[in-house]
Amino acid sequence: MNNHLLSAEIDIFLNQLTESTIDHAIACFNDALLSREVLPRHFDTRNAHITCNRIMQMTQKTSTARALIYKIPDFWSNLNGLLQSSNLNAIEASITRVFCMQGARHFHNWLLYVVPAAVDRKSRTTWIDQLAQDVDSAIKRGQAVTFRSIDYLPRLDIPREYTVQATAFRFDQHDIVISNVSSILRQWLYFPTDDSSLVQLSLIDIVLSKSPASVLFLEAIWDMYKTPFSTVFNLRWQNRSKKKIDESLTAFQKRFDAHPFATPGSMAYRKLDYLEQLIQQWFKNDNLTTNPVDNVVSLPVSRCFQWHL
Repeated sequence: MNNHLLSAEIDIFLNQLTESTIDHAIACFNDALLSREVLPRHFDTRNAHITCNRIMQMTQKTSTARALIYKIPDFWSNLNGLLQSSNLNAIEASITRVFCMQGARHFHNWLLYVVPAAVDRKSRTTWIDQLAQDVDSAIKRGQAVTFRSIDYLPRLDIPREYTVQATAFRFDQHDIVISNVSSILRQWLYFPTDDSSLVQLSLIDIVLSKSPASVLFLEAIWDMYKTPFSTVFNLRWQNRSKKKIDESLTAFQKRFDAHPFATPGSMAYRKLDYLEQLIQQWFKNDNLTTNPVDNVVSLPVSRCFQWHL
């Protein structure tokens, strides 16, 4: 891919990350915080829809009957309730989106930590330690070996198998062992392994390495996560090689580092900080929902691209 064209594609996306997108999210949270105060807890949106619709049907023939006139205040009361409910639903939808991003990111990051730790440990007391040792032995022998989940995780609902292919001997095979153990666990535990999923998580890590976690509540970031190859990298990639993906992610990292969203002290960054305060306020008295930005862990940038090992 032409480097100038790649940079242009990335800039098209980054130009959508404006202060107005943060302003929109701030307005949504302010509206929802107010709506939560004024909307009765027992408000039933379905009944409100039915009530409003029935009253509107009664006025189709421009009736002025008193029986109808007496119901018009009910119409406005229910309509206002629907408006307040809509404000709350918009926040709940954004929270669900962020939870999806953070949930996927959590377990991929978990894998990035537990696999190297198992490979580096001297003791072999857990199932993952034993798996790492067996993979290391297989690679050193230069033989293809099939690893069965039932031998390490016997209570896994659906047993699976993964074959580690024979490779030429290398003096330092540390990274190869990590790569294969990671691949085994991704397959056994049904991790998404397609290019799109791995790029999604790398992009999120890049963004969170520089911006407050509130950035995840922006519509443009959700669009980036859903469809990275049509929002950030717009060319039709016929061959999504590891090299091409890594080059593209590196280019995105470089461009994003210079963006106002990644610049402490910029107006955009201060607005993201304010948005985070509103998010914390939203969850302060909410015991039923987990704040998806409370436990954000940012990986060092150098580890963001290890999805492709």
